[in-house]
Amino acid sequence: MSKEAMYARIVKDFLTLRLKKGATLLLGLSGGPDSMALLHFLMEAKKELDFSLHVAHVDHGWREESGREAEALRQIAESHSLPFYLHRLEEMEGGDLENRSRNERLNFFRTLHSKHHYQALLLAHHSSDQAETVFKRVAEGAGLRGLGGLYTERSIENLSIWRPLLSLKKEDLLAYLHKKKLYYFEDSTNRDPKYLRSRMRETLFPTLEEIFGKRMEGNFARIGKMCQELSDYFEEKGGEIEKKLIYGPFGAYLELEQGIHPVELKYYLKGTAPFSHDALEVLMKLIRERRCSRLIQAGSITFQVTRSHLFIYQNPFPDFFEKSELWTEGENGDWREFWQGKIKIEEGVSLKRLSEIQPLLKRKLKKWFAAQHVPSFFYDKAPIFTKGGKVVGDSLTGKNLTILL
Repeated sequence: MSKEAMYARIVKDFLTLRLKKGATLLLGLSGGPDSMALLHFLMEAKKELDFSLHVAHVDHGWREESGREAEALRQIAESHSLPFYLHRLEEMEGGDLENRSRNERLNFFRTLHSKHHYQALLLAHHSSDQAETVFKRVAEGAGLRGLGGLYTERSIENLSIWRPLLSLKKEDLLAYLHKKKLYYFEDSTNRDPKYLRSRMRETLFPTLEEIFGKRMEGNFARIGKMCQELSDYFEEKGGEIEKKLIYGPFGAYLELEQGIHPVELKYYLKGTAPFSHDALEVLMKLIRERRCSRLIQAGSITFQVTRSHLFIYQNPFPDFFEKSELWTEGENGDWREFWQGKIKIEEGVSLKRLSEIQPLLKRKLKKWFAAQHVPSFFYDKAPIFTKGGKVVGDSLTGKNLTILL
């Protein structure tokens, strides 16, 4: 099998694994060598696979010739009997043009998707794009998922994005086009140092390769793949942690003595709230050291650590004496039931706060609660039961305290 046939086969096999019968796909066609190669691979695949193809082009208006190129692409699409959609961007001022333009493109693709219900949007990113993306994310201090760079399959809102060419190199695609004598545009902005990607491509990577004496593209692409695999692993582990959470009307808690690896827990927690790097590190330190009743705030979410549990809630845990209507009748009378919004109260008892109990007895009760692993932030929010001036029970352990006290 020739190299050219092998490249076409890669795309065909990619589609075979994913296509729904009779599906419609959208190709984002820039007119450069990458997307033009993908267009021809797709036309080859259409000879054997059952799908329809639409083509969309965004004219950024950054070059004088871009309007003529857009019209040429329309004619190419029509020659293949493919529906063609064109969107011209308004002139943009200010910085960060690359990201802003990318968002405009995605909005255009999403608009088309809402009308035509594509199975997926196909983009022609290749391994060089992946290497640049990973390096950029490293420099920006991205997390593990961000360091994965470009994903073969990804969804943005309800739009699926496929990148069938990520395993191929830029030179592979150029060689294919030249061998087949296929037409494509050379975009001069790809070499314009005004744009970050161009500076990376024209200056940064060649400098790194000169310093280290080796090609950097493959290395960064492999780092991206490794980070994707690790990210998938940690997401799977996060799903297992999620199943271990005990939910109640006030939030959720996790028992810490379950053999969860700290790195797995850290990755899971990072995805639950807008942590700063320092706040997440402090929380993990508190968990490791079992620092009782310490709080970490991340956005609107509170993380509260006890010796054996991690509590997660948005609103402050309510006080029974102030909002008793939030609790219903329970059976066990312990703190786990209290967390679930239930409480067991015997008839004929009076309810007092722990802080209202005389000092010596209060110290005994605190030691009792600690021995029963009751989270300390419940102590003064749950009632102590008294009868005839004596403590007879509590709503956090469900025990008869007359003998103990």
